[in-house]
Amino acid sequence: MITFPLFAELEKHRDEANSNFHHNIKPLLLERLKDFGFVQTNEDVPGIMELQEKATQNKYLLTIHRYEIIIQFQHVKTGEHVLICAISNLELSAHVIMDTIINSIDSWLQYGVVYDYKKAQGLEERARKRG
Repeated sequence: MITFPLFAELEKHRDEANSNFHHNIKPLLLERLKDFGFVQTNEDVPGIMELQEKATQNKYLLTIHRYEIIIQFQHVKTGEHVLICAISNLELSAHVIMDTIINSIDSWLQYGVVYDYKKAQGLEERARKRG
């Protein structure tokens, strides 16, 4: 008797979660990101956005990929890019995703510290439940 999930089952679950995210959650998330202050960098590609600090002109670059959402800080003077958030748990609600993004940006903006975005996604807890 098999007591563990098969890879095909895991893959199916991931694909269903991603499909739900891109069809149902992403449109709402994009609106909330715009309300927060992000702007689209290209009208033809809605999943690429940026937010610019008024005082320094530094930017926060957000990209929604097929399997994750990436937020990078870009230092304008040096060109340095720092990964400050990567959300790979696309089963989260738009509200939880926004909280994670806002907390990541605030942590970097206020303290120059990368927020524990992995813990915020509940990935460790989910792994414990499986194991």
